Amino acid sequence: MINVSRYLLCAVVLVVILASHGCGAGDFAPEYAIAKLDLPNGGTVFFKREVRGINGNYDVVAISSNGDACVSVNKDTDYCICSGSESIYYKLEGDTLHLYYATANHAPAKHEFPIKVLNHEVHPMDAAKFMGTYAGLGIMRLDLAIDHTKKCR
Repeated sequence: MINVSRYLLCAVVLVVILASHGCGAGDFAPEYAIAKLDLPNGGTVFFKREVRGINGNYDVVAISSNGDACVSVNKDTDYCICSGSESIYYKLEGDTLHLYYATANHAPAKHEFPIKVLNHEVHPMDAAKFMGTYAGLGIMRLDLAIDHTKKCR
């Protein structure tokens, strides 16, 4: 027969240990990075990266016209780049934002986006060549490193 009081005591001890080591809910608040991109047409979009979860296993980058980093990706208004990468390779040409490596595979469902987004896949066999030549092609690299001092509540 299972000794329920023993398991209850273990659970209480575990909660006390976790609480005393600062593992409260606030420590798992979303963390983010954001970068502003001014468009040739005078508009603005933002690359927003959000990381959350106990293991940081939710890691999403969005292209959004909303500059509030604490607003999660919105499927109705934002492009979602679901690659889990902190580096974005892009090039602006006229009314088009070209993406390389990171694929904006979820276009806004109900919102006119301020710029056309075009994906360019880089074949894994061509990755080394791309890394060595992207800058010469006018492609920019944007690193969206998480700022651990800023958290969304």
